[in-house]
Amino acid sequence: MKKLLKSVLCVFLILLLVLPAALSAMANTGDGLSVWVAADLHYRPQSALEPIETQNNLPGDPLYSHVNTKSMLTYEADAIIDEFLSRFEASSVDYLLIPGDLSEDGHWVEHLAIAQKLRDFKARSGKKIYLIPGNHDIRTSASKNRLDLSDFLEIYSDIGYDDTLARHDGTASYTAELDGKYRLLAIDACIYREDGAEIGPDLLAWVEEQTITAKRDGKMLVGMIHHHLLEHFSIEGIAGNLLCVDNYRSLAEQFADWGIKCFFSGHGHANDISAATTKKGNRIFDIETGCLITYPNAYREVRFSDAAVDIETKYVDKVDISLLPDGYSGEQLELIENDFPAYSYGYFKAGIRSFAYEVPFAVNKIAKSLKIKEGTVQHNALNEVMNTLGEALKLPLYDDEGTPETDSVEEIAQMAGISIERSDYRDVLEIAGAVYAGHYAGDENIDFNSLEVRLLGQGLNAVLVYAFMNIPLRTANILFAQLGIQSSGFSINDSIYGLAAKKIYMKSAAKIIVNSLIRSVADGIINDFSAPGDLNVSLEPYGETHTLTGPTVAITNASYIFSIIFRFIMAFINSLKAFMM
Repeated sequence: MKKLLKSVLCVFLILLLVLPAALSAMANTGDGLSVWVAADLHYRPQSALEPIETQNNLPGDPLYSHVNTKSMLTYEADAIIDEFLSRFEASSVDYLLIPGDLSEDGHWVEHLAIAQKLRDFKARSGKKIYLIPGNHDIRTSASKNRLDLSDFLEIYSDIGYDDTLARHDGTASYTAELDGKYRLLAIDACIYREDGAEIGPDLLAWVEEQTITAKRDGKMLVGMIHHHLLEHFSIEGIAGNLLCVDNYRSLAEQFADWGIKCFFSGHGHANDISAATTKKGNRIFDIETGCLITYPNAYREVRFSDAAVDIETKYVDKVDISLLPDGYSGEQLELIENDFPAYSYGYFKAGIRSFAYEVPFAVNKIAKSLKIKEGTVQHNALNEVMNTLGEALKLPLYDDEGTPETDSVEEIAQMAGISIERSDYRDVLEIAGAVYAGHYAGDENIDFNSLEVRLLGQGLNAVLVYAFMNIPLRTANILFAQLGIQSSGFSINDSIYGLAAKKIYMKSAAKIIVNSLIRSVADGIINDFSAPGDLNVSLEPYGETHTLTGPTVAITNASYIFSIIFRFIMAFINSLKAFMM
């Protein structure tokens, strides 16, 4: 009897040990799939960074003087990425997708460092990582220390590229087997040595071939691409192929009709989901995930099943401060350790504010586009304008210093008999940062009549007035002549100059900026542009098309062109009405 009990107990203990692994194996061989998505790491190793205490990109700020205009937490990247990888390792999910921009500048030192970090993670966790290059990874110039395609494929040869089913010659595109009935389609659409993205005829034919193969094998394709296949705000398509893939509307329609429902993208650094429906009634989703090292430091967990595609957005909300480089102040470390989301949000707004200090340095780039040579009177005039614009963007909202000069938005508004509302914002760029942070966070819904939008409109008015007040007539006329305006009989004089400055800050002009321009440009930035939601949503499964509540992206050429023309006509009409009031 005792021997029997021992045998039963032994079998029971073995079952306890084996059952979890068996259940896990059964789950992995079922029809479902779970993946994590982290986008745009923009990694630079600490060895490639200047000491943090030497940075003064936002003079006088005790917390964020080391900020950059992209608002990327470059100095904190190791702590953020390591925390993310630790969470992924502890999860039950086996697949991580990274849709491009692993490095910040495409330098060898950056790629070698992030590849080693990912390689070490794979070795200790046994999990799989699939990635593609972004526009920052295989740089657009032939400068030294930057990779070409073959270099990229060599560095990441054992990170995803060692586990492919099919590869496309000439790009870094490939397919790879995932769990259940799902297969990854990773498309490298970056244009090397230039900015932008396209899917040329050869790559498109390869994609079609993969869709045929997948259907034959009973597999459903999950897409990954760096640039967007659908717009995520109203005028994104106007940027050509810098944000969206060239001919994205026709491509989205083809891919949807070929059965590719979900694409994971990055590039825009926002957390946003857009949807479109083809003429045949097929649905496609572009699921954009924000930059991991930029506010709000988000990543996705996505679960595919026969019932739904469930998307959950999570956040790196704490980091190990021992992983930070030396040079932080006690005040900085305290905030990072105790409230990292608040630190990240403040850093984001500070990055937008620091843009005012970078404007003067853009003079050579603008001069090149205008074909103005350095050392000419035109270049000097442009330099003066850019410096004035930088000063205008630094204007404080309120005259808290009590100086006699007209050097705040509040004082400029008072010149027109307008009182601006009090707030905790310091300047117009901080307001812009708060508004834009909402777009990055996702599910944005800022009312056009909110305090932020009203102050933003008044602040932009003041920036224009300040520019009119402080750019000399001679300087303005030199630039107008360069643009060919003066040669056609137009020249600025004192009366035109003064009248324009006065008109800029009339109530009618505020209506122009807020109601016409901001509404036209900001659709999808201050409010969600397309159904469904952006963060925690349940999408229809593959093979089904459900009714969506809210607008979707126009992908047929006729509907897209009509929407753009209608938007600009309404802006023009509203502008005329405002000036006539």
